[in-house]
Amino acid sequence: MSSLPQSSILKNRINSLDLLRGFAVLGILIMNITSFSHIGIAYINTTIGAGLYGYNQYFHAFNDIFADTRFMSIFSILFGAGVVLFTQRAEAQGDHAFVLHYKRMFWLLVFGLIHAYFIWPGDILVAYAICGCLIFFFRKKSIRTLFIMSIILFLIPLTFNVMTYYGMPADQLESTFAFFYPSTEQIAEQTQIMQGSYIEQMPLRMEEAIELQTLFFMTEIFWRSSAMMLLGMILYRKGILTADKSTEYYKKMIWVGFVPGLILSGIGLSHVYASEWSSAYVMNIGANYKFVSGLFMALGYIGLVIWCYKKGIFKKLQNRLQATGRMAFTNYIGMSVICTLIFNGHGLGLFGTLDRMQQFLIVIAVWGLILIVSPLVLKKYRFGPLEWLWRKLTYFSLKKV
Repeated sequence: MSSLPQSSILKNRINSLDLLRGFAVLGILIMNITSFSHIGIAYINTTIGAGLYGYNQYFHAFNDIFADTRFMSIFSILFGAGVVLFTQRAEAQGDHAFVLHYKRMFWLLVFGLIHAYFIWPGDILVAYAICGCLIFFFRKKSIRTLFIMSIILFLIPLTFNVMTYYGMPADQLESTFAFFYPSTEQIAEQTQIMQGSYIEQMPLRMEEAIELQTLFFMTEIFWRSSAMMLLGMILYRKGILTADKSTEYYKKMIWVGFVPGLILSGIGLSHVYASEWSSAYVMNIGANYKFVSGLFMALGYIGLVIWCYKKGIFKKLQNRLQATGRMAFTNYIGMSVICTLIFNGHGLGLFGTLDRMQQFLIVIAVWGLILIVSPLVLKKYRFGPLEWLWRKLTYFSLKKV
């Protein structure tokens, strides 16, 4: 087996990538907490679950503008960058990049399936493993080709949404998106199931995981994730993610990202309220506003984080975020384990009981735990536990020819 020595791996780590990864994996919990704490459809139809009464509407507005799709877009961008980085290092060591990459994706798929069916159905690792198998072939394409492909892939679900909303008869739209409005009995039944034993939860968990990995994957997740991954390849190869540009460059990136991102976010949210949370509008036109604004906001966040990195602002927090990013895989799964133990019946059983402020307090508590534990683990070990296992499985029995 030929591989980079562990000391070399640590020496060659790119701190800005670890920082962004830590920032993104923590940010993802702002939105995922909704799926952990309430029935699945509450993530999309925010009038149910914690609802929009009182201060809940302000927490929702904050999440919608500053979090929804934003951090997942950053995570996807970093995944694409990681594919290029991993294969470049493998090739530099004389290893078989193709074999290593696909072993890596295979084990990511296995981890994702375990996560989705035994811990939490909202898993994204299965989608990343599948998308990662395809984008591998684009990693050496020209920047222009990657940019065109990224735009095409990004526009496909947006176009599909517009065609659906404006091309489908009203009665058909209503029936197609009827799932958006679960009955009181359905909400109560699913809540009771998730407050029950682990075995009682399994059928519902499997049903939601299958739905996410089939219908939603083909209509939305595949296209958007792949587009962001290709964009990540561009940003990495241009030296943007590796902090190679000037502080002035990242300052401009903040403005270019946040100004249109915030404007589109505000317009999209106001239109959703104006539609009185029409299922067809939220799932199509509202989703388009969210995806486009999410792209701009993700770029703004990247600019902001790297600008702070280059300026040395919040250095101690940066160090903790870098440790969090080095353990992003472990922390992502760890957050699921912690939150399911808080909300599901085999733990504290708080499912369906907390409002948005209470959910956010749990988010802050989990962030604090991760920011404390991650540096402590990496003081003693070179990798997080799942990072170590993933690496061992990837390089296992590999022989250099």
